[in-house]
Amino acid sequence: MSLRRCRTRGIALVAVLWVVSLLAVIAASFATTVRSETVVARNQIQNAEARALADAGFYRTVMALALDRESMSLSGLPEAWSFSGGKVTTSVQAESGKVDLNAADAALLAGLFAAAGAIDPSALAAAVVDFRDPDSDPQPRGAEDPDYRAAGLTFGAKDRPFERKDELLQVLGVTRAVYDAVAPAVTVYSRSKSIDPEIASAEVLEALQAVGLVEPNGARDSSSLGANAVPIFTIRAKAETEGGAVFVREAIVALTRGGRQPFRILTWEQGKL
Repeated sequence: MSLRRCRTRGIALVAVLWVVSLLAVIAASFATTVRSETVVARNQIQNAEARALADAGFYRTVMALALDRESMSLSGLPEAWSFSGGKVTTSVQAESGKVDLNAADAALLAGLFAAAGAIDPSALAAAVVDFRDPDSDPQPRGAEDPDYRAAGLTFGAKDRPFERKDELLQVLGVTRAVYDAVAPAVTVYSRSKSIDPEIASAEVLEALQAVGLVEPNGARDSSSLGANAVPIFTIRAKAETEGGAVFVREAIVALTRGGRQPFRILTWEQGKL
């Protein structure tokens, strides 16, 4: 065999090895891409299953409310049940067991902020009243437009009722930490100065005790508190699939009287885990 032919075969062998290596790299890259896409698709499926499971929990709960709410806990106690291989935990909190941001007086609001651990609950309560009332006259230790400007804010008091409870974050002095602490205990839907302590959360009961409307042993002053007949509820449904995906549905619903639709959805959101 001539030296020239040996060199030619050697070059061909190297070329074949390069092609085989290149094909191996392409195959490995393709396999990695397929695995990644498979994982993404599996996660999307799991997340969709968790969302559907949470929504099923919501509809199961709201229909139970419409049919027989007298037999249900309305103070936010969780109830766990299994469905379609997953786990769902639901809770119902009546809005009449919460502090209404538009109707509560400064004393009750201060009690709520104190129960949440706020540094100056009285000032925060006065600022809430100034935020919602139509005038520009500040409450003692309250906050109107000049106070917001002095704090470097481009907005002032709303001078109208709260439409959503997260508007509380716009009130001068209300921090994210304070809001997160009181958010589960406040509402804009009950439209009542009073609270039903029979279905109030622990935070609300502590606020009521602070202003003397509920005795430490849980007895209530019936002359100051009246039951709120507005059938509005917050429903929270947390779902977890067998694969570990988690989704939380949180909605506020109003029950209707008669008609084809037994309830009306007021808010529909993805809740926090």
